[in-house]
Amino acid sequence: MVNKKPTLSEKLVYNTQHNMVEFDKKFRKSGLEFLKQKYKKTTDDFIKESYSKKDQANMRVKISRLINKPPTAPGYFGVLELAHDLSKYFNKLRTNGDPFISVNYFIGKSASVPIMGTLFGDGQIKPFEKKDIVRCFVPIRYEGCHAVISNQASSNGMLRVYQPSSRINPKADYKFGMAQDKNSKIVWFGFIEPQSNGTYNIVDKSYSTNKTIGNLAENIKLSWSSKIVFANYPSYWDY
Repeated sequence: MVNKKPTLSEKLVYNTQHNMVEFDKKFRKSGLEFLKQKYKKTTDDFIKESYSKKDQANMRVKISRLINKPPTAPGYFGVLELAHDLSKYFNKLRTNGDPFISVNYFIGKSASVPIMGTLFGDGQIKPFEKKDIVRCFVPIRYEGCHAVISNQASSNGMLRVYQPSSRINPKADYKFGMAQDKNSKIVWFGFIEPQSNGTYNIVDKSYSTNKTIGNLAENIKLSWSSKIVFANYPSYWDY
């Protein structure tokens, strides 16, 4: 289901071109692991290529403690120093237009959403099998949301983010959002328009002119609805 919480261990994809972290003192270990996998490097490679031989043994201990320590634990070698050194190191490895890796990439909290399905040109969502679900990093305020990715000419590759729901959300009325037909179980994307008889129309409406193109579904009862809270074209490094 597009609205069901995924239970598998999902692969992470990351977009550094947006503000994906909220600053705090915690080292973001998942960011480091992603870069190590992408560039086929280890923490020891970083240490050997960044510090003098006489400092390497000491730095292995300091870095290990810093990466794995609680955010309130004391220490002399801090998160900012390590983040600066890692940024400098991995930026040297960038190829083929890879985004610049800033210092704050390694610092703070981050959020990722599961991409639950694909939006097609008929307004319907095709849910992914569990094995095909991946996650994409998004701004921290969208923690707990789900997403679908567009597979249509006008917005191919666009990620649309929404709050998973088990009920009809009045805040989604007269907005672009996701909604499931109670009878057919089809999940629709479109302009959600309530009717006086308690049913809903899912309307194909132009983003640019707000003119109605037509109805994708008419007089359907809904299981749940949810408005779109965020949309962008993510810059995937890897699937």
